[in-house]
Amino acid sequence: MEMFNEQELKKRIGPLKKADSLYDLEQVEGYVIRKCQENGLETSYDVMAEEMPYFKTMAYTEYAGNFYLQPLNFKMRNEQMIDAWHDNESEVLDYSSWLVKKVVDSNANKYKYRKEELDRFPPKDYLIILPGSNKLRENVCLNRLKHIVNTHGNNVLFKPHPITTHQIIGELKDFFGEENILPKNVDMYYYMQKAKGVYSTHISESPLFAGVLGKNIEPVDVWNDIQRGSFYCINSFLYHNQKNIVEYVNKTFSSYKSGIINPNVDKDWKAKVDKYISYVCEKRDRYKNWYISSPAKKK
Repeated sequence: MEMFNEQELKKRIGPLKKADSLYDLEQVEGYVIRKCQENGLETSYDVMAEEMPYFKTMAYTEYAGNFYLQPLNFKMRNEQMIDAWHDNESEVLDYSSWLVKKVVDSNANKYKYRKEELDRFPPKDYLIILPGSNKLRENVCLNRLKHIVNTHGNNVLFKPHPITTHQIIGELKDFFGEENILPKNVDMYYYMQKAKGVYSTHISESPLFAGVLGKNIEPVDVWNDIQRGSFYCINSFLYHNQKNIVEYVNKTFSSYKSGIINPNVDKDWKAKVDKYISYVCEKRDRYKNWYISSPAKKK
């Protein structure tokens, strides 16, 4: 199990420590891996790739405190969110209130030891939330950032990801002014609550939190390969249907077809996992032998 393996986490996030609240998902990880193995599926934590519709790997990760299951095939993971939105069988639960409460109770941060910097950085009306250094250059449009600053002037704060190098932070300060770049370990959700508008990406969980808080949300991604983002299939709906975010989140996340599992909200999360695995395997089986991969060429 990789989600809470100390050696694996050290490679991925270095000295950062996951928030204690995320450890509620450890039991889900173990159960999901076992059920996938029983159904002949491999599992992969926090990795995205493109397999055939008759996929062999089920990916999983945390998303805004939830456990998120999705096949390593864009068609399948996009369709599961559409199917969940149109599912009229599942009881609709109040996921949105649970998410709002996490923010209000200062329990939304993915990592421990977040700080406030109110004296140095008072809140502003617009907040730009950036991915880590390994994603920033390829995923974020610099021209879009410049446009936002030109539009809102000095009323914008940038929140670097906790995994951001000193070099990148220095470049951000050179471009946009030192007074507008928050420390990378600051409590992002304090500033989110104070903002009118939040800019983020399709690879972040922040649009979900900002959306249920009623903030205006807009993306800053580079368009190329945007669909490869780990949360694209959810976030794309959030960005384009902001008046219906609460309805969408509650109805879609409550459905077993979404792959969203939350032991704090779902009445029987194990049954939800079982139904999801059966559902996604049935969809997968329709494509068996449709596309045949060639054997790897010998060097």
